[in-house]
Amino acid sequence: MANFSKATKGASGSLLDHYERREEIKFKNQDIDKTRSCLNYNLAPNKNLSQREILNQRLSEVKVLKRDDINIICSWVITLPKTIKKDSEEEKLFFKESYNFLKNKYGEKNIVSSYVHKDEVTPHMHFCFIPIVKDKKKNIEKVSAKECVTREDLKKFHKELNEYMRNIFKRDI
Repeated sequence: MANFSKATKGASGSLLDHYERREEIKFKNQDIDKTRSCLNYNLAPNKNLSQREILNQRLSEVKVLKRDDINIICSWVITLPKTIKKDSEEEKLFFKESYNFLKNKYGEKNIVSSYVHKDEVTPHMHFCFIPIVKDKKKNIEKVSAKECVTREDLKKFHKELNEYMRNIFKRDI
């Protein structure tokens, strides 16, 4: 149901383009049905800024090491379970609540975007965020994907999301 990835500044541009489905970009993924791209939507508040502007604005507020290998964005891809019918009210609720779950976990001010893609075979959501943690020694916020999403977090993520959804849907999904 969920897949995690992280990216450096150099790789972030093409990912943001993919999430947004910018028209002038030619995508390698042959499964994208461009006639359905108009059905895609972003659950995150856009703040009247582009994804890049949101990213750069938040990065300017925190400590970021000046190295090319620093992962400045992370992304969860949340896929619609087969137990939920496509294009239904339950589908909308599933993605909205997935967004809420992730927003509460990583902080609304760290969200870059949360695009739901309905133009591929299986609907899914790309929840993109900046991995910001508190530096306890210096008492400042800093970018650290390694500290924000640990191996332990990855091990328990699916269970936590399933429990959250079970409370929403009152059944296993």
